[in-house]
Parts: sequence; structure tokens; C-alpha cells
Amino acid sequence: MAGGPRHPARLRPVTEPDLRLEKVPNLRDLGGWPAGDGRRVARGRIFRSGSLHEMTDADRRALEGAGIRTVVDLRSTWEQGHQPYEWPFGRRVTAPLAHDDSVVFIWGSFLEGTLTEAEMADWWTTTGVFDAPAHYPESVRTVFTALLEAMPGDAVLFHCTGGKDRTGAVAALLLAALGATPEAVTADFLAGNDYLTSPERLEEVAARLNRDREQPLTPEAVFALSGVKAEWLQEMFARLTARYGSVEGYLHDALGLTEAELVGMRERYLEPAED
Repeated sequence: MAGGPRHPARLRPVTEPDLRLEKVPNLRDLGGWPAGDGRRVARGRIFRSGSLHEMTDADRRALEGAGIRTVVDLRSTWEQGHQPYEWPFGRRVTAPLAHDDSVVFIWGSFLEGTLTEAEMADWWTTTGVFDAPAHYPESVRTVFTALLEAMPGDAVLFHCTGGKDRTGAVAALLLAALGATPEAVTADFLAGNDYLTSPERLEEVAARLNRDREQPLTPEAVFALSGVKAEWLQEMFARLTARYGSVEGYLHDALGLTEAELVGMRERYLEPAED
């Protein structure tokens, strides 16, 4: 099955595995990735995942036990209304990273079977994720603000629907802002492929999508729907650099983050690396 490489696990220290929940897909702790100054992202402080709308009572208890007090929902307003949930352990902040009209069109095309193979294979163009950070800077800024405003020791979780595209883009920007190495940023982006693009899962997705199609989807199209590719992240950063001069320019000019805020975030969310 076509797709990107697995993430280089050696970049991240071996520790206890990420939380494995019953109905919250692709939940991961951003902690452990190395920063260029010799520190690493602190564990248990920043989490990313897919939607929480199907979480069980056990999932809620596990998330509460992980210290998550703020949840930032990156789904569109329509998605939030279509698949709602409540967060009783703190605050839930909405920060849509997609327009309702686009989401409704793609959702309907899936249900009707009219989404083309080319649109699936070029998933980030179809869904607009390449340019979402530039088009929705206030939503990306909301995630940074949640981290800046979190109480000491509390954790923040952000998510979209599948936890791989919009969530992956925001996670990459956060890690870059924290000073994570480029290799670590890419590794985190690809890490979900271990779960999302396992042979069993790809076969399951292909069987479901091909059920009513005369021409079966190519492996490339199925992979693009299920996982992520390193070149997508590279293209997103290239577009931000072309528009703002650099990723740092985006953080300062589009998000309005000050150098003091970035330094403060690093002090809060980085810790000494183990030998």
C-alpha cells in the first residue's frame, strides 16, 4: 500500500505508551519530541486526537485522569453540531479550521459516492488543509492561547474529526513554535500512520469505500483518506514561508504571538531531556 514512511521512533525516548481509549481515535501525547536547545517537549501537557463525540465513560475518566482541563475543537461549526459532545472537566473552546460549506459538500459527496478518486488522492487540496493555517489564523491562535492560559500542571487537548489533517497541521506548528527539530515535527506528523494505515485498517477502509464503486479505488487514494504524507507537511510549510517569509513570520505576523509569549511557552512546555 502506498504512503509515507513510518516515523523514526528513535527520535522519541521510550516511555509508557500513549493513552489507548475505546472510542477516541489517534490520541497522542506530544511530549518527548526533542527541541533544538537540548530540551524536549514535556510529557502529559499537550495532547492531540480525533473527535471526542463517541467517547465512553471510561474514556472520559481516562482523559480527566490525564489532567486534561481544556479541549480545543478544530472542527467546523457544522461538524460540531452534527456530532456534539460535552466536556465536563474544564472548558471546551471552539476554533473551526474549515468552512461549513466545504465540509458539508465533502461529507455529502462521500455519502453519495460522488467524490472522485483524484479528489481523494489529493486530500489536502480537496479539504483545504494546505492553506487552513493562513485562512484561519484566529483558530490556530486559539490553540496557542489555550496553552498560554492553562493552569500550571493542567493539560490541553486539541482535535478535529479524524485527528490527522487539521490536527496534524496545528501540532506541527505548535512543535515548531516550541523549537522541536524538523525531524521531530515530521516524525510526529507521520506517527499516526502506524495506527491509521495498518494493512488491516486500509483493507477495511477500501472494502467500505469500494462497496458501491464499479472501479475500485487505488491504494494511493485509500492511503490519502486514511493517513498522512510527509510531502503534505512540507508543502504547507512552503506555502506559509512564501506568504510570511518563514514559519516564525507566520507565528508573529498572522497569529500575533510575541517573542515573550513564545519564550514563555517554551519555559512551560519544555523539560530537560534525559541522558
